[in-house]
Amino acid sequence: MALNDTDFAAVDALPGALRPDRLYYDTGVLLDREDFADEQTYHRGRLARALGYLGGSGTLVGLKVSAQRPPPGLELQVGGGLAVDRHGRLIEVPRPWCLRLAPWVAAQSNDALRAAFGPQGVVADLTLRFASRGRGAAPAFAHGAYDATDALVPSRVRDAFVFELLLRPEAKDAPEAPSHLPRQRFAALRALPAEERADAVRDALLDGWDHSLARPDGEALPRLQEHGPSTDPTAIFLARVLLPAGPPDADGRPAMDLDALADAHIDNRSRAFVVPNDMLAAVFAA
Repeated sequence: MALNDTDFAAVDALPGALRPDRLYYDTGVLLDREDFADEQTYHRGRLARALGYLGGSGTLVGLKVSAQRPPPGLELQVGGGLAVDRHGRLIEVPRPWCLRLAPWVAAQSNDALRAAFGPQGVVADLTLRFASRGRGAAPAFAHGAYDATDALVPSRVRDAFVFELLLRPEAKDAPEAPSHLPRQRFAALRALPAEERADAVRDALLDGWDHSLARPDGEALPRLQEHGPSTDPTAIFLARVLLPAGPPDADGRPAMDLDALADAHIDNRSRAFVVPNDMLAAVFAA
């Protein structure tokens, strides 16, 4: 059977590699599949850890969410861009991506929509997370209790992505409240007088090691405050979307008014940003 993009979803070893080891090479040492995988994991892991601590996780550039109305109907469009997730992995969206809202709303149950319905409409969050996808095909020996010689495996693995629009009943009463939105790592420094910031920066760095990344193998990351119960803890918050809706009908389903959706109902600015160094230099240069 031929393989394609949807036949294979690789399990990324990076989140579980807390302290990846470098391979030691010597003459006569036999290398197997795990050796090559560990070699990639080591170099990816060192780069990811550096990116995660140098800039944090969030949007690096682009990924603006907007309401668009091309045929056949209303959609949320995400522009191309680049982000860094909590493991330090780069997530690149090479071109604009879209989510058709009418089919998405139709797939939600009455109870779920009603639970997320508040004074400003139905509250949902658009998130982005890292995914791996197999590409192409190559012959290989079958794994496990098989002896087939005609098995196929992907010949390449592409760093890909997944968008998800998730209902947020926890935020329906106050969607602008900071308690359900991303929190900047060093936001407390902003309120300090200028003469106190140098010492506060040193203290923040001394206490800044993220213990959640030093968890036992196999233990999931703890969710952040912007993550709902069904949100992947590695997902990046992109935008809060307030879907216009009226009171529920006799079946308990809110009266959705998608035609009224506009960019004013989409909050792009509450996301976490990874700010480039040259931008900081331009802003704070004397």
